[in-house]
Amino acid sequence: MILNTRQLFHQLLSTLQINVICDVGSMDGTDALAFKTVSRQSAIYAFEPNPRNFTAMQANPKLHGSDIQIIPWAVGDQDGRAPFYLVKTDYSQISAERGMSSLYERSGDHAPLQVVQVPTTRLDSFLTAGKIDPQSRIALWVDTEGMAFEVIQGSLGVAERIQLLHVEVETGHSINPQQKIYADVQQLLLTLGFTEVATDQPNSRIQFNALFIRRGLPLRLRVRAGTLIARARGRRVLVRVLGLLCPACLRHIRQMLQMSRSRA
Repeated sequence: MILNTRQLFHQLLSTLQINVICDVGSMDGTDALAFKTVSRQSAIYAFEPNPRNFTAMQANPKLHGSDIQIIPWAVGDQDGRAPFYLVKTDYSQISAERGMSSLYERSGDHAPLQVVQVPTTRLDSFLTAGKIDPQSRIALWVDTEGMAFEVIQGSLGVAERIQLLHVEVETGHSINPQQKIYADVQQLLLTLGFTEVATDQPNSRIQFNALFIRRGLPLRLRVRAGTLIARARGRRVLVRVLGLLCPACLRHIRQMLQMSRSRA
C-alpha cells in the first residue's frame, strides 16, 4: 500500500524501541537530525562518502550539537576503498542532485564529473567493532543510489538485530546496468525475515522508497506497530474517499494542517 513511509518510519522508531539508527547516504544530515528529534535516546550514525557533502555536514552547527556521528565512508558489502562517482551539481543549493553521486557509475546526463577514492565499510563490521551493544535494536535508512542490495548484504552479520528498514529502490537499471533492483532487494529482505509494510510511490515508478519491518517481533511491539500501521492505512483510505466525495473539503483540511505546521 502507498503510505507516507517517512512519517511511519519516524513513528516506528519509538514504538520498536530502536536504539541505533544508521542513515546511509545522509547527503546533508537532514534525516539524521529528524531521527534525533523523534528518537533522542538512539545512537545515530550518518554515513556520507561525497567529500563535498561531508565537508558541509561538518560545518553544520546543528549536527555538531546533536551527538550524531558523521562518517565519511560509503557503505556496501566490502571493507576497503572504492571509486566514488561524483555527478555535476551546484553544492551551494539544496537539491536532490547533491545525493545522486554513487559507487555505481552513471551515464548520460549524470555521467561523473569526477571520480574519487573513498573508504568503504560493511555495516556489520562497523557496528560490531565496539560501536554498539550486542543487544541493540537497529533501524536502517538507506538512500544510496543503486547500492541498497549491497548495503543489506553488508549488514548480514547484524541482520537479526535490525528491526526496521526504509530503503530507496529502483525497478530498472536506471543508475547502472550492474545494479540490483527492487525485486532483488525485496526478495533478500523477505528471506531475512522482513515484511514490506508500504511504499511511498506506486511500484511502477522507476524509483521509490519501501518500508520493511521484522517479522516475529515480541507480541507487545507487534501490537503497537500494527496499530500504527493500521492507523496510517486508515488515514490513507479516508483521504482517498474524502477526495472523491468532497475535494474542496480535502483542500481545506490540508490548508489548515499546513497553517498549523507553519505556526509550530
